[in-house]
Amino acid sequence: MLAVPAAIAAAENLRASGVLSGILAAAILAVGLFSTSSTLACFAKLLRPLFILALAAPVLWIVLQLIPIPLRGLGNQIWATASAALDQPLAERFSVDVRETILALSHYNLVIAAALVTALVTLDKHRAAQVLYVLVSITAVSGIFSIWRNNNLSGSWPAEQVWTGSTAAALGVLLSTAMAIRALDQLRRPRPSPRSPTGPLALLSCAILSLIVSVAAIALCSGSTALIAVLLGVTTILTVVAIRKWFFGLWGRAGVLATATMLFVAAFTFIPFNRNADLTIALSTQSRAATERMLQDTHPIGTGAGTFVALLPIYGDVGMLAMRERPTAAAAVAVEMGRTFLCGLLIVAVISACILFGRALSRNHAYLYPAVGAGASVSLTILAFAENSLFDLWASLLVAAVYGLAFAQSLSGTARDVESIELRQLTQEASDRTTAARRIPSTTFASPWPLTRVALTMIGLLLAAQAAWMVSQSWPFGDRLAVTAVAGSNEAWASALQSTRENAEAISGFTAAVRIKSDKSTDPQNTGRSADLNAFSAVLKYSPLRGDVWLMLAALSKQHAAAYDTTSFLKMSYYTAPNALDLIPLRLSVALGTDAAIKEPELRDLIRRDLKVAMTGRAALRPAIATAYQSASADGRAFAESSISELDPGYVQKLRSRGP
Repeated sequence: MLAVPAAIAAAENLRASGVLSGILAAAILAVGLFSTSSTLACFAKLLRPLFILALAAPVLWIVLQLIPIPLRGLGNQIWATASAALDQPLAERFSVDVRETILALSHYNLVIAAALVTALVTLDKHRAAQVLYVLVSITAVSGIFSIWRNNNLSGSWPAEQVWTGSTAAALGVLLSTAMAIRALDQLRRPRPSPRSPTGPLALLSCAILSLIVSVAAIALCSGSTALIAVLLGVTTILTVVAIRKWFFGLWGRAGVLATATMLFVAAFTFIPFNRNADLTIALSTQSRAATERMLQDTHPIGTGAGTFVALLPIYGDVGMLAMRERPTAAAAVAVEMGRTFLCGLLIVAVISACILFGRALSRNHAYLYPAVGAGASVSLTILAFAENSLFDLWASLLVAAVYGLAFAQSLSGTARDVESIELRQLTQEASDRTTAARRIPSTTFASPWPLTRVALTMIGLLLAAQAAWMVSQSWPFGDRLAVTAVAGSNEAWASALQSTRENAEAISGFTAAVRIKSDKSTDPQNTGRSADLNAFSAVLKYSPLRGDVWLMLAALSKQHAAAYDTTSFLKMSYYTAPNALDLIPLRLSVALGTDAAIKEPELRDLIRRDLKVAMTGRAALRPAIATAYQSASADGRAFAESSISELDPGYVQKLRSRGP
């Protein structure tokens, strides 16, 4: 089951997430229903109230972003603007895109489910070792794949799909280090009977090979910041080993901790730090112009989990694709969840590292598992301020598995506690029937394991419902439309409309709102256009930052000028996607063909800007200008000629010579 995220990494989409939700739901239900009471009682010791609160806090925060706000003016301003443009009442929310925020919530649910399943499975020390080996294998394969992709990026992979995999490689280094130390401990540990060292030697060899692959992946595919972050994580693990094996007592621990602190401070001096940038992107070496603009407009509650991509067309530069600029994980949290949430998340990370470090020192033999968790907290916190791979679906599931393993093996005396619980149960079963009949109810309600079983079953059922919902895709949120060159291609226009109709028909429960009832005298063509208008409007009720949808709605509304305000839809298209080059062809065609838009002063400036972008340095867009000019109204042509003549007077003569 742990290999599933790596297997679907290349197809990270809605249906793949739904299938993964179903797999994790089955796993949660299996461990919840069939685990022994002793295992569940031991697992309940991990679920302290503060621990549960830390896991539930992101869910509560996201729900707060999603719920409608009854008081006007508290939510994001985009909802009031969209309501005025659609001439329909829309509930205000903190999130600017309900679809993306719900997807982010489902992503977090998968991460929590993976952590819980891993923790339950790895309560046993033998299964914990097996899971460690599986995780090392996954990270090694991921490192090989990352190196291969890095060597084949020239011509084989689009630039907007560059993938680093630093999170998996960093975890691979930490896990391989722990596996190697564990193999060395097995070789040195005295045994009552002679035993061949072949097994530990094989494990040591595999750990060294995996370590080499992971280090090579970081060195070739990531920057110096990622390498330093990994070294600090390894330093944390080695600090635990040094204290346990060579430096005993208070002064010994103090000396090792002082040395580790000096190494940490010295390492931070080698990290490239941009003092003029926001702290959340100060360690990033990628393009971050749009991210800096977003960080200046952050809301205390955030713009909604997962909404960075929806905001990028507003803050991005001209022609920048959505995948060209990806924020650091810290910047994404600050924008989407607010800086308050980011500070709380950092506090939780520091506390988790301290707890796991302390528990690693208190364990007898399984100390390496919590040590890996402490090292991962150090490395991943630094990586969060340098890159974005931490929030990739497969990488976050791998992180969840590592933390589930670390916390499951962090409790000292786990096996002893399990044995004592089983002995207590046998004693109770052998007692007098009358006494047992009186004690069973109180024992059942006093023991934590029945509640744990019920909670796990409920989580499994919720994940199963999420899986069914995501696989069926029964929601009125729509997908991103491809409207490139629609203005110059009737086939592309028809394809976009057909895609819209299919989207609308796939919305179970909302089809009645999308389709318009008509009698026999109704024109079928007008009926189809009205259905398309309602379909686009349904999408905008949940995702008002969709500049492509606003533009398609403006294009269709020209056929129903009496019922819809085309200029309002055009303005919203400009506001929500001002720099999207793929929207310029259709937007010019609609704008130049609408007299009301030409007479609007604000729209005139926006149209003139599109013409300037298309004329200067964008030769591929000039045919779109010619197409828009041919279909423009008389006022639209006059305006286009006056605007283009300021940039290229000779091109105006070419437009006139082509004629209508």
